[in-house]
Amino acid sequence: MSARMRAILLAVALAFAQAGPAAADRFSLTYDGVGLGFVPLGGVVVDADVEADRYHAVATLRSRGLLNLFERTNLRAESEGVIANGAVQWRRYELDHRYSHKHRTVSMVWDQASGAATTIVPNYRLWGEPPANDEHRRRSRDPLSTMIAMAVDVGQTRRCAGAYPTFDGRFHYLLELGGGDIASFDDAGYEGDVLRCTLAYIAVAGFEARDAGRRRIPQGTVWFALMPDTTFAPPVRISTPLSAGGAAIRLSRMRRAYVEIQAPDEPEGQATP
Repeated sequence: MSARMRAILLAVALAFAQAGPAAADRFSLTYDGVGLGFVPLGGVVVDADVEADRYHAVATLRSRGLLNLFERTNLRAESEGVIANGAVQWRRYELDHRYSHKHRTVSMVWDQASGAATTIVPNYRLWGEPPANDEHRRRSRDPLSTMIAMAVDVGQTRRCAGAYPTFDGRFHYLLELGGGDIASFDDAGYEGDVLRCTLAYIAVAGFEARDAGRRRIPQGTVWFALMPDTTFAPPVRISTPLSAGGAAIRLSRMRRAYVEIQAPDEPEGQATP
């Protein structure tokens, strides 16, 4: 899998927002990655529990089809944190990545002083020029929490705006939303409005000369589902142009359970599939 395509898939949009002061949303989202409009590249599955003041998400990625002829990739990412006054604040991030007969794990925990206390096994031999520093870490979120923050903002404001500093254990970059127009969507278990935003990837630190593909990812688009009964706005499509054509990640299945959280002396809430 190329560095560019991996960056696209890793950026697959998982976004979760506040469901209200006495409710939790549980989502299972399945995405398919395709190149040239039809060549299967990989799939992403996300399971998430989102309450009014916290979130927990697990994403798995597995390459398939043509890409398995070049580089078989299996990835599992897990993130959790709090939601305070509408702002997403990450607390823990774990990544387990197997690719090209290699295996790397990344563990990050929020630290007040440095922003991210990070353990990487095996450690990187080179950290890029310039490498990410403590200030980069302090003002960044992990990749999953960045997408959560995007969807919170879009769900609350119905606008495409903002830059989202992100640190994945080595690379520090910005994801920027812009533009914005409303369209209709009817596929994969969701029927309703989507907000179509431009998506820019801006490399900042941690990159080497060989990471040219990561530095110059073309501007793409991301479509967020505007559900009427929640500020959760999950992406249903992410696309970017490539030199040999186009690549896209698109929603293939959405399942949602809305759970009412009752006080201890009240009857247990109901889950609605």
